[in-house]
Amino acid sequence: RGDEVARLAKQAERQAATDPLMLAELRLGTSINRTAANEITAALTDVRWAEDALAAAPRGRGKELVLARVQRQLAHLLAHTGDYVGAATAAEATSRFAARLGDPWEAAWATYTNGFAHWYAGQNDRAVDEFTRAEEGLRSYGTSAWRYTLLCLARARMERGEIVTGDRLGRQSGAGAPEDLAHIALLRGEAEVAERILSRVPKEFAADEHFRDFVRGITKGRRGDPRGAVRLLDEMGKEFESRGMGHWALGAAVHAAFNREALVRGGGNARAAQLVRDIATRGGEGFAYYLPDVASWLGRAAERDPEAQPLARLLKSRGDAAVRRAKSDSASAVAASALDEATYYLRAIGLTWREIGVLHEIEKLQTAGQHVERRELAEALQLSPETLRVHITRIRAKLDIGDRRGDAVLLEAALARRPVA
Repeated sequence: RGDEVARLAKQAERQAATDPLMLAELRLGTSINRTAANEITAALTDVRWAEDALAAAPRGRGKELVLARVQRQLAHLLAHTGDYVGAATAAEATSRFAARLGDPWEAAWATYTNGFAHWYAGQNDRAVDEFTRAEEGLRSYGTSAWRYTLLCLARARMERGEIVTGDRLGRQSGAGAPEDLAHIALLRGEAEVAERILSRVPKEFAADEHFRDFVRGITKGRRGDPRGAVRLLDEMGKEFESRGMGHWALGAAVHAAFNREALVRGGGNARAAQLVRDIATRGGEGFAYYLPDVASWLGRAAERDPEAQPLARLLKSRGDAAVRRAKSDSASAVAASALDEATYYLRAIGLTWREIGVLHEIEKLQTAGQHVERRELAEALQLSPETLRVHITRIRAKLDIGDRRGDAVLLEAALARRPVA
C-alpha cells in the first residue's frame, strides 16, 4: 500500500511543518518504513532529517523520548551499512537518553540495541551479554520485542558453537522469518533442512527475498553446488551494495569467496585478505550470516597479510573454537519440547531460566515414563535437595499451585498456561 503511505505522509508533513517534534517523529516513521523495504540509503537520510528537526524542538521529556528512538533507529541503520563504529556510538547514545527518561521499557530496548550493534559487528560475546540483559528487561511487557531479542540471543550463541542452548532458545522465542530459521539450520549443520525451509516459502516482498536469496546462496554451496552459490551470492552482493547495505554486501562477498575456493584452489584466498582488511576498517569482527567454519577459513586464508593479520587470527581462533564446541555440543542435542511454546508465558509471569530448566527435567522424566521423584530430579539437575526444594517452591508460587499437589502437576500447569487448583 505504498501509494496510500505516500499520500498520508504528505498530509502529515503539512500538519507537522510548524512542530519540530512532530516533524522528527514523522521522519523517524518514514525511515522505519524504508528500512522494512531495504531502502537503507533513503532511510538513513530520513533519520538524519529527524535529528535536524529535533535540534529545534523544545526541551522536555517528549524530546528525550524521540531522541532515544531516533538514535535507536540510527544504530540499526548504521549496522546495516557496515559502519560498526557508528552503530555502536548511536547505540550508546540510545542508552544515555533512555537512562535520562528513567523508563524500564526504553532502557531494555536500549540494551537490545547495543546487543544488535555488537552482534552485527561480530562481537558475539558482548552481544550475548547484552541480549541476555535485554531479554530480562523485556520479558514482562508481553511484546514481540521479547521474542525477537530471544531469537537474536539464540543465533549469537549458536554462532559461538553453543548449538543445543541456542537451538532451544530459538524454538522458545517462537519467532523467526524463513531466512532466520534456515540460518539456524545451517548452524546446526543441516543444509538439507535449510533448503526445505526456503523452498516452501512463497515469493512475497522483494525485501524479504533479498535475505532469502542470500541464504539460498549459502545453502547451494553446502549442498554441493559452489558454482550456483557464487553466482547467487555475487548477484545479491551487488543488490545490497546498491541499497547501501554494506554489512550484507560484505557478508555475501565472504561466502562467495569461500565457495570460489571450493571451485578452484586459491580462487577465494586471493580475495580473503582484502575482505578481512575491509571488515577491520569498518570496526567489525565478523560478517552477515556468520558460520564458524567460514570464519576459520577466512582467518587462515588472510593471516599472512600483515595488515589483515590481527583480525585474521582472531577470526580463525574464534571460528575454530566454535567448530570444536559445536561438535561436542551436538552429541547432547535436545529434542523439541512442549514447554518451548509456553516459554513466553512462563518468562512473562516471572519464572527464571533455571526454574524453566527444572520443568524441562520433569518433562524428560515423564516422557521416559518415570515417576517424578525429588532425588532423581536433583541428581539430573546437579542440585542439592535443598536448592531443588527452593526452586520448586518458587515455581509453585508463580504458577499458583498448592503444596498438596505432587511435583508432576507443575508441568501440567506450565503447559496449560493457567493456574491449577
